[in-house]
Amino acid sequence: MDIAVLLASLGISILELSEAGAVAVIFNGIYKNGKPYIYGLAGVLTVLIPVFTLGRYIVFLPLEYVLIVAGVILFYFGYKLIRSARRYFKGIKIVHKEEGEETLTTVYVVGFTEALEAGLVILALIPQSYISALTGTLLASILVIALLFVLKAQIMKIRVPQLKYVLSALLFSLGTLFFGEAFFDIDELYLGLFFVIYLGLNYVIIKM
Repeated sequence: MDIAVLLASLGISILELSEAGAVAVIFNGIYKNGKPYIYGLAGVLTVLIPVFTLGRYIVFLPLEYVLIVAGVILFYFGYKLIRSARRYFKGIKIVHKEEGEETLTTVYVVGFTEALEAGLVILALIPQSYISALTGTLLASILVIALLFVLKAQIMKIRVPQLKYVLSALLFSLGTLFFGEAFFDIDELYLGLFFVIYLGLNYVIIKM
C-alpha cells in the first residue's frame, strides 16, 4: 500500500465528489425525491468505472513516459487547487452564471465533470499503486455518501480551502517525485521533503 497515493486519491476524490454531492442535495430539495442522487451517481460512475477498468492497463506503457505525463497532470491540478484556495483566502469573489433550467441532466453533467477532474488525477496515480488509488477513491466515496445523508443540506456550507491548500502541496510533491524518478531515478524518501517545501511555497502564493 502506497500511503502517498492513497492520500492523494482520497483527497481529490473527497474534494470533487463532495461538490457533485452538494449539487445533488440542492436538486433533491427541488424535486423532493431521490432522482437527483441517482443522476449524480450515474455521472460519477460514467467516469470512474472506465478509470479503474481501463486505466489499470496504463502500466503497460513505458514507465518514463507515464511518469512525465502523470507529473504534468498532477502539477496542473495542483495549480488549480492552490489558485482556488488563494481566491478564498484573499476574499476574491467569483461570479457564477445562474442555471437557466433546473433539470436532472444538470445533476448528471455536474457529477460527470467533477468525477472527470478527480479521474484525471487518479489516472496519474494508478501506475504507482493501483490498489492504493482504488482504496482512496472507495474510502472517499463512502465518506461523501455518509456526509450527504447525515448532514444533508449542511454539506453545501462546507468550505474546503484548507483541504485544497494541503492537497495542492501533495499533488505538487508527487509530480516532482514523478519527474525525479523519470529523469534522475531519485528515491521516494524525498517525497516528505518535497511536501514540506510545497506547503511553504503554497503559503507564499496565498499571501502574495
